[in-house]
Amino acid sequence: MNEPILKVENLTHIYSPGTPFEMTALDNIDLDIYKGEILGIIGHTGSGKSTLIQHLNALIKPTSGRILLEGRDINESKQSVREVRGKVGLVFQYPEYQLFEETVYRDIAFGPKNMKLDPAEIDRRVRLAARFTGVEESLLERSPFDLSGGQKRRVAIAGVIAMMPEVLVLDEPMAGLDPGGREEIMENIMTYHRETGAAIVIVTHSMEEAASRADRMAVLSHGKVAMTGTPEEVFARGEELRRMGLATPVMTDVADKLRALGVELPGTVYTVEQMVSALMELEGGKRRA
Repeated sequence: MNEPILKVENLTHIYSPGTPFEMTALDNIDLDIYKGEILGIIGHTGSGKSTLIQHLNALIKPTSGRILLEGRDINESKQSVREVRGKVGLVFQYPEYQLFEETVYRDIAFGPKNMKLDPAEIDRRVRLAARFTGVEESLLERSPFDLSGGQKRRVAIAGVIAMMPEVLVLDEPMAGLDPGGREEIMENIMTYHRETGAAIVIVTHSMEEAASRADRMAVLSHGKVAMTGTPEEVFARGEELRRMGLATPVMTDVADKLRALGVELPGTVYTVEQMVSALMELEGGKRRA
């Protein structure tokens, strides 16, 4: 694998140090994020996921350790902080609550304007980001507050994408949406990934979402990285995940129960497609026997 675009080294973050409320949210974390990959970050509530991603574009600073963007410490100067915020885009949970401009166009244009881009480039980026996120052109001059919840979510994500980040970080991007809306917006994000080669970091509670989308996964537990690997490698350690209080994908649970009943399913199973394939392979093997 190439050199990581973002490298987290020995990252520790302590809230309210030296007070009775002192809490270690991150404890000596190391994590690499590579160009063009989709990294899923999973962990139970309070595991440190949100604290970690807020470090990735210098929203908060480490107690100790550092974050490197293409080899450079993102907190070393005001200039490096400005640079990282143009290259690492962060979409918070329920980002639609951060909409504030009079029109959809102006909301999407807010980031590019702050980057001091010329009007023609701002316009190009607004329309490109709208296309990536499925925001119809007819909505650009409407107030964002007149839109549906799903449309507001798209506009908010478009505002980050308009900055054309090389790393797009999404904190529970599908929270509160119906299944159809979740799938549509996720496909929009995947289109941005395919067409730009940007790295995508998805923080999620949904094991199915992580299983079906991620190239690699990082599991956080009590402020530490408990494991990393491909979805196949991570979900093969289902019992460890359950001990951390994490639900494994439904198909992993089904596969474990079938194996407990004596069904010899081949390989690691964590998606519906893999289950169908495993059962067909099993049936084919029986026929050949």
